[in-house]
Amino acid sequence: MRKEIPTSVKIFDKIAEKYEFTAYFLSFGILPYWFKKLEEVLPEGNKKELVLDLACGTGILFSRLTKKGYGTIVGLDYSLPMLKVAQRKNLAFLVRGDALELPFKNEKFHLVVVSLGLRHFQSPRKALQEIYRVLKPTGKVFILEVGIPKNEFLRRIFLKFLEKVILPLGKIRAKEEVYEHLLGSIINFPHYEGLLEIMKDIGFKKRGYKPIMGGLAVIYEGEKF
Repeated sequence: MRKEIPTSVKIFDKIAEKYEFTAYFLSFGILPYWFKKLEEVLPEGNKKELVLDLACGTGILFSRLTKKGYGTIVGLDYSLPMLKVAQRKNLAFLVRGDALELPFKNEKFHLVVVSLGLRHFQSPRKALQEIYRVLKPTGKVFILEVGIPKNEFLRRIFLKFLEKVILPLGKIRAKEEVYEHLLGSIINFPHYEGLLEIMKDIGFKKRGYKPIMGGLAVIYEGEKF
């Protein structure tokens, strides 16, 4: 029986060629700053280390991971059109696969990075279980995600901004269902302590998060022992 393609994958299949421009457009140009903050917290690599960029999309992070000194970068995504765009960067080995059933052996990677992708998985918990499985002992995962400010006043403003500004702009750039899905994925994601609790249940012994820009984005970190 053929596996049904997840809604999020169908969405990214449709917008692959214009994904990077659309992402920067809808973030009003702040995405490079978020990626820079993620790069700053990543440990320095060496030529022997293997890194997995999970839900790599068009390969936005490849150049930053290369600058950190990692020997081999593997980019995995379910969307073939996104991988075709990533292939043009020629900076990583690319694999088409399911984040919920990673096609890798146990304890293979020194580092796993997920940038703006975890909330799109049908089960973030299952994805984290798979990440834990493929990480080597003492390996780390870093997750960059859109956040929702904890401050109640800022939270209300941000959610209203998503609804009244980002969603209408998104409808200009792509089909309506695309950005309604993206909005829902932000609201329904287990933010902050919610995600740390899932990581704890899975077995990550060291866990933490760092808000960016008051919680508009959050970098999560976990370490496997």
